[in-house]
Amino acid sequence: MSIENKNINETIEMNEGMYLDAMNQLKDINEKRDIEYEKLKEENMDIKKELISCYGVVRMIDMMYSDTDEPVLEIGVLIESLREYLSQYTENKIICKKSHI
Repeated sequence: MSIENKNINETIEMNEGMYLDAMNQLKDINEKRDIEYEKLKEENMDIKKELISCYGVVRMIDMMYSDTDEPVLEIGVLIESLREYLSQYTENKIICKKSHI
């Protein structure tokens, strides 16, 4: 085998090794991205559930308020509970989470 052919074979082997290393790195990056994506999907679903629950409370308040001419104690309790819950949820799940990013 000539020196020129030997150099070409060595270059091809080196390029194949570099290619395999690059593909393995891309595979690792892609797997990490997929894990992060799934985690974000779960967090998004949790936020949707919380919003739907809060909307249900607001609908209850609206129905109670529209059925009476006088303020009802239960409406105030529901409003205060909803406000407190949303305040805690925002602080614990949204503000704190952003500060860790």
